[in-house]
Amino acid sequence: MKIRELISQYCSNIEKKRNGITIYTIDVSEPIETPELFSYLDFLSEEPFRRIWISDPYRMIATEIDGELTVYEHVRMANYRIQLNELQDKYEGQKETALPELADVFAFTVDKHKNATRKSGIPYISHPMDVASILLKENAPLELVLAGLLHDIVEDTDVDIVTVSRKYGQQVADYVDAVTEPEELRKPATGDKAQTWKERKEHTIRKMERANCEIKLLSCADKLANIRDLISDVKMEGESFWDKFNAPKKEQEWYYRSMLEAFATGPQNIAETRAYRDFKECVEELL
Repeated sequence: MKIRELISQYCSNIEKKRNGITIYTIDVSEPIETPELFSYLDFLSEEPFRRIWISDPYRMIATEIDGELTVYEHVRMANYRIQLNELQDKYEGQKETALPELADVFAFTVDKHKNATRKSGIPYISHPMDVASILLKENAPLELVLAGLLHDIVEDTDVDIVTVSRKYGQQVADYVDAVTEPEELRKPATGDKAQTWKERKEHTIRKMERANCEIKLLSCADKLANIRDLISDVKMEGESFWDKFNAPKKEQEWYYRSMLEAFATGPQNIAETRAYRDFKECVEELL
């Protein structure tokens, strides 16, 4: 779509500034595609929360932040460059400062999962690494990436959510807590998790239907990492690999397809993210 068509069809407010900038507020119900003669700035964007485009020919910058689309039209090239520099200062620097904290959380996660293995026998740390990698590729906020590394730590180690909050902040702890199964479900009285498998999965599905987009993205990254490993394991070991799970293949199919539906439900859905689309393709390939 041409940018003028987008503005004429969906503009709800126009504000003219004295410095030669016109600001258009755009109301669209669906995420927009990159307009003609615009370039998508993936290094400043953090989907699905923030997307930014620029157009040198139009001297325009378009931002979609938390679902609100705004187009800035600059009469003078100088103002256009100034705003672009401000966006770079605001958003690009956050990624540089994120690296030391990411390394610290990774070292902590490696230590806590050091004796654990996956069903295939490989070190368990490969899984949270995969989840964090998926989130990084989505340009997710740092707190969500850290939660990707830590998402299994309460369920599978002696670390509690209070420790996560104290070490890495309440936001990271809230993300981890949101994808952690309730203690009464993950630690049944009989000690047999297979007996509570369906109940635990039904609880997760219901929770994801109501979750916000950040939680859905975190959970989707987890499921995507799992199903990619599962596809590889089944190819290596054959259909007998399914016997290692707490539920048969038919029940696993029900769960994965239900999660697909939950992730795509409601105004906070993540159906347009790369993680969701990859997850959907993997479900169709495996099941």
